[in-house]
Amino acid sequence: MEKFKEKLASLRAEAEAANTRADELDAKVKQLEAEHTQKDHELTSLQSRLKLVEEQLEKTENELKSSSNNFREADLRVEQLDKKSTQLENQLAEMEKAYEEYKQKYEASRAEFEDLERQLEGV
Repeated sequence: MEKFKEKLASLRAEAEAANTRADELDAKVKQLEAEHTQKDHELTSLQSRLKLVEEQLEKTENELKSSSNNFREADLRVEQLDKKSTQLENQLAEMEKAYEEYKQKYEASRAEFEDLERQLEGV
């Protein structure tokens, strides 16, 4: 009977150790499940942030494309205005040159007219 009691005590000790180990493993499972839940929340949060960043990137890319197009259009307009400005400056220079020529002709004609007028006064 003594052996039976020893065996029973041994089995109880093993059962107690197994229960302790089971409790530890249950605690570990709960901890891992909590970590898993936390990681799921983090993943969901990161996915939301990623979606927002992707939307912001798309919006920024569209704005950049629009700004680039506007810049090209403005650059083309500046180029056209530069050409027009150069044409107008050349036209102005030609007109100033023509004005000076006409002014000289006028002065020469006026001097000739005054000279003729003096000659006619003397007659």
